Amino acid sequence: MEKQIDYGSYAGYKETVENLTGDLDKLLKLSEEIALVNTADSIRETLEKAKDEHFEVAIVGEFKRGKSTLINALLGQEVLPADVLPATATLNRVTYSTEPYVQVEYKNGDSEKVEIDRLEEYVTKLTSESELKAETVKEATVYYDTEFCKNNVDIIDTPGLNDDDQMTNVTMSIIPKIDAAVFVISANSPFSQFEKEFLEKKMLTSDVGRIIFVVNCFGTFTQEDENKIVETVRTRIGRYVMEKAKKVMGEDSREFAVYKRKIGTPRVIGVYAKRALTAKTLGNRQLLEESNFPEFEKALETLLTQERGAITLQILANKITNSGTEILRSIVMQENALMMANDEFMEKYDAAIKEIDEIRNMKRQEFVKINNAANQVFDDLKPVLDSYWTEIEKVAMEVIDNFQMSSEDFKKDRLKLVSNKLTEKIKESMEVRAQIICERIQNSINKAVSGETQRLQEFEDEFFESVAAIQRMFYVSDRVSQNGGIMDKVIGAATGMWGAGGAFLGFRESGAKGALLGGATGLAGFYATYYAATFFAGFLGIVGAPVVTLCLMAFAGIAGTFTSNFAVDKILVNERIDKYKTNFKTHVKKQFHEMKINNDFTETVRRQVFSSFDGIKSKIEEETEIILKDTQETLDNLNDLKAEKSSVSQKEMERLHTIAETASNIVQEAYAVRKILNDEAVG
Repeated sequence: MEKQIDYGSYAGYKETVENLTGDLDKLLKLSEEIALVNTADSIRETLEKAKDEHFEVAIVGEFKRGKSTLINALLGQEVLPADVLPATATLNRVTYSTEPYVQVEYKNGDSEKVEIDRLEEYVTKLTSESELKAETVKEATVYYDTEFCKNNVDIIDTPGLNDDDQMTNVTMSIIPKIDAAVFVISANSPFSQFEKEFLEKKMLTSDVGRIIFVVNCFGTFTQEDENKIVETVRTRIGRYVMEKAKKVMGEDSREFAVYKRKIGTPRVIGVYAKRALTAKTLGNRQLLEESNFPEFEKALETLLTQERGAITLQILANKITNSGTEILRSIVMQENALMMANDEFMEKYDAAIKEIDEIRNMKRQEFVKINNAANQVFDDLKPVLDSYWTEIEKVAMEVIDNFQMSSEDFKKDRLKLVSNKLTEKIKESMEVRAQIICERIQNSINKAVSGETQRLQEFEDEFFESVAAIQRMFYVSDRVSQNGGIMDKVIGAATGMWGAGGAFLGFRESGAKGALLGGATGLAGFYATYYAATFFAGFLGIVGAPVVTLCLMAFAGIAGTFTSNFAVDKILVNERIDKYKTNFKTHVKKQFHEMKINNDFTETVRRQVFSSFDGIKSKIEEETEIILKDTQETLDNLNDLKAEKSSVSQKEMERLHTIAETASNIVQEAYAVRKILNDEAVG
């Protein structure tokens, strides 16, 4: 009977993680017992990261869409302040604790622990005093005993997106770092102009796959109208998202085809958050069902556990199979080496050390190829980078040319307002164009990195075959007669399932969750969303900033430096419109020149490209050296042991057999988990 695992619920996911980390802990003890120091250190590091791993969900949307109420409904009680006026003025995080309190982090680096009933004094705009206080706060973390957060889920309440430009930028900066986002839309005014522009101009194409769009305030409409509202929102979102994806990826590209298939229909769910909160407070199950809140909660649970959570499960299962395989190989080598004659062992020992040097040389040659690939990617991007500022400036000039003006606009009391309006239009158009260019660059880098990781499968095969060849050097032909074939069966049962290697780079069986090093959206075998790639990078300590930060850096460079300070005061009110626009263009071009000098976009992209490829090299170096160092140390220990005695005791042989059987059983269980994850991801 095939193994079954349940990771579609918080409880099932948590149990699966505990089982896998428990098995990893057993392998840690086994690796320490046979002195695989580097393998043990690597397992310990993975366990440490898994211990602190949790889900982060951000609630975003325009102000007064009911975000805080929706969070309180998720928590089942009123924890965050909500009001008829725009309330939230800072980032508020809710996390689990049996002791309720608030930890306030200030922008100046200070922090303060306060009573939870004083929260609104620090994070809201409900009074002038609280608004002034909120301006000094970076983030407030609410520690509270709620069933929802007990599932290792933190909720982040964000300020209204169109309430304050600075806070909107803060919200945008956290989106690439979270596991899921809930975008709250009001049923009373579904899909405002701001929400439309936000999706088209602010939201990265890669973010959409992890967003649930919630249409709030249902219950005041008929069922038919509610269905129409949801379908209208879903259709509009789908259209905006796909149109943008076409611009970024190219309508005829392979990436777009897979993106379209994987993103599919946007998740849009209608709820009545206030009714859900009331229902949970009263324990009224029927009222809760009427709010449609359970459907939303289930969709969020599935997104976190089956999609985002599967990445963690894949990493843990991979680590088990990799580490277990290394333990089994080491035991085989030890057992056989201890049964060899000393002269024969020394001959094999020298050959093995030489082979290890050859493997390292092969790896160095591979690094040269990776460097060449990085250089090629950067060279291919040169035309885009060289034309970047020209493209942005062209957009600005088109805005000025198309800007509608009349003689009334030259009145002294209007001219400043008109100039500010034109400036805002220029900034907006620049940011839209810059984002498309940046996302195209991002897409190109991710494609190249994913292609390089696929190419490295050949190196992976060669590496593990070389390591296996070292093991075969120490094969003793009469071993079966001495141990009854136990070791052959144990090793064969484990290693026969995945070949020479354990997919240490994550190339095999990575399925829809992407390569361990982070693949690009939509490439065959690496259907990773960008957030998956980002998570892998963070979890595994890969060198280099996530590619998703590229656009954010570029936008900050533009929006932060382009202003309306150029000089309408010097323009006479009686000048004709064309003269006004000519002067306006001159000042814009001057500022573009300054922006270009102060924002070396080409260097920003260059660093991003090479840090991404350096991440590949870093991970290869780390994972291969774990195996090579442990192999060499095992050989050195055996060399010392052979000098002391010529044969291995039956007791020592039995100890090694027990370790091998335990490791083999653990590895087979992990492989079954990997297979399930892979089958479900591909399906």
